[in-house]
Amino acid sequence: MARCWLPLLVLVFPVALCACSAPTGSKPERRVLVEGLPDQRARLEGERDRDPSSVDARVALGEAYYRTARDALDRDRDEERYLIFLARSVDEFVAAVELDPTDDRPHFYLAMMDAYQGDIKKALRGFDNARQLAPSGIAYTNIAEIFIYMDEVDKAHRWNDRGTKAGAPPGAVLFNEMLIAWRENDLSEAERIFARLRQYYPESVSTINVARLPYPPSRFKEFAGYCCRSPACGPYMKDPCQSLEFAVHDQELSEAAALKQLRIEMERTRRMREVYRQRKELEVVIEGAPPTPR
Repeated sequence: MARCWLPLLVLVFPVALCACSAPTGSKPERRVLVEGLPDQRARLEGERDRDPSSVDARVALGEAYYRTARDALDRDRDEERYLIFLARSVDEFVAAVELDPTDDRPHFYLAMMDAYQGDIKKALRGFDNARQLAPSGIAYTNIAEIFIYMDEVDKAHRWNDRGTKAGAPPGAVLFNEMLIAWRENDLSEAERIFARLRQYYPESVSTINVARLPYPPSRFKEFAGYCCRSPACGPYMKDPCQSLEFAVHDQELSEAAALKQLRIEMERTRRMREVYRQRKELEVVIEGAPPTPR
């Protein structure tokens, strides 16, 4: 789901399944993708503290915190650590919006987080906000990917075509075509496209929602298995997953942790609403019905 480079939802640099391709990044952002997270967090915290008004540092640190949160929950089942770093991540992204409401990158990452947490309509709003702020080709393919997850394939085709015409990276377009083929149960076509992605755009099939896969999949069914096990992908592809006899994993939180996550989101919404109350000229939707892009 920007000044994006990703499939909620491909950073050509990494690809987030769902989440799409990420916004074009500053040097701090690029470092997040290739260095160890503990050292990266410390370095970026130093950059932010030296220049609290740097949107680049805020966005990069927000991504580092989010990757840490995802590792804590998906890999370690550590709800407390997940919530700590989720809150820090949200705070950095919202602070970036407060510093520059016209920057598409925080909207992209917040939308990606919505997809991971199961709110696909809110994710669509966020990706459309990112598109309005920076109507790049990848912003269109991000929306196409969301429509695939919503099982609205005709809209997905249209938005993918618009992304192609607007100069989206070929890997992002192909990634969506692979998902569409899978959703339509054309597994031979999905396998063929996967082989092209693996050869020419390997990052697009090595990451799901900024979470690096344990090892790069060598076949489409391996990738599909990762997707089905990820809360960022599987819940939106239930029928395709079941056709391959893969179990789908939703995000699983205790009642107490789910309540804390909700409180984090409520505070995020309050702060975002205040920013855009003051900037009515920006066509950004914080709440309400999702957009219905043509």
